[in-house]
Amino acid sequence: MKRQDIFQKIIELGRLRGFVTFDRLNELLPSATTEPEDIEVLMEALRDEEIDLIDEDQS
Repeated sequence: MKRQDIFQKIIELGRLRGFVTFDRLNELLPSATTEPEDIEVLMEALRDEEIDLIDEDQS
């Protein structure tokens, strides 16, 4: 899966729930191929969409 596809999936999940957990983010991001700049771009996209990044799902 391409980086852009992974980012889009994360954003779609975040839109549905209003947040993404760190655990879910770690599951979806391939750590060996993710550069710090990629993480920065993703964090900015989540902020733009008003999607919170949280420690754990409290529902």
